[in-house]
Amino acid sequence: MAPETPVRIVHIDPDGFEDVTIERSTLATELGSIDFETVDTGGESIADDVEAADIILTHYAAVPASAMDATGCSVVTCYATGVDNVDIEAATERGIPVTNVPKYCDEEVGEHIVTLALALRRGLPQFENHTADGGWDWRAADAVRTATTQTLGFFAFGRKARVAATKAGAFGFDIVAHDPYLSADEIRDFGAEPVSFEDLVENSDVLSLNAPLTPETEARFDASVFDRMPRGSILINTARGKLVDEAALVDALDNGPLAGAGLDVLATEPPEPDNPLLHHPDTIVTPHAAWYSPGAVERVRRRGSQIAAAAYEGEAVDGVVNPDAFDAA
Repeated sequence: MAPETPVRIVHIDPDGFEDVTIERSTLATELGSIDFETVDTGGESIADDVEAADIILTHYAAVPASAMDATGCSVVTCYATGVDNVDIEAATERGIPVTNVPKYCDEEVGEHIVTLALALRRGLPQFENHTADGGWDWRAADAVRTATTQTLGFFAFGRKARVAATKAGAFGFDIVAHDPYLSADEIRDFGAEPVSFEDLVENSDVLSLNAPLTPETEARFDASVFDRMPRGSILINTARGKLVDEAALVDALDNGPLAGAGLDVLATEPPEPDNPLLHHPDTIVTPHAAWYSPGAVERVRRRGSQIAAAAYEGEAVDGVVNPDAFDAA
């Protein structure tokens, strides 16, 4: 009997996860004989740095069509929820399933959203900067509000937003949401009042962005939107940085109407050191860390590897974002 051909797996984005024991052991358990390699690469350079690969694993590194053609891969797996770093259309045309990891960090992101909202609504950036400069005056922050006087709106109302809505509701926020992919009854069932996009923008004291990055949502929040937000309002973004026109956001913070912004994501990551949002007195910027907890790290790596293996074996499991790829294969 001929020896079993190992499944060749290449992790192209191991930065921060150099110990790939979880991925290696899980994929070996699921697939049997494997050849596992880590390469720090991404984008067009995959063609030069990676030979044939049955499965490509990535966190944030880009996987364009050229990388799929160069490696002849059968599966692309993102150890994340968002998959905008992968050319999904090209993958589907080539019969290549692309997978993500649903649900692994819903609690973490929900808590992060509410933490940013409360911190900004209580004026913590302004108070902290004031006391660090030697001040001691409760008037240093002039946009302080209590949750019970505030409306928290969600742009997209998926699982992470729903977790945040539940936690925020316990603090006394009124909750509204706009999501064109959910019915009004579904939004109400998940604990929010459905509103139009216009009402969301014009009536949310705190507005949380939770939508995926698509051609329709890219730069959706620009000057024309910020100008319609309530004076003294807060923007929270834990989704994707490119949902926001950052120059317009800086202007809205400097000249109104926004009083603050809590940002876990930026248009360019890592950001340039001179990005004004990093140093603005009315912002809190965290390093794409809303998803993080030790438990979430373990879950995303183990479950992501299980989903990758299932997709490789042709199973349309939860986590395959383009199941039509199985029909094209």
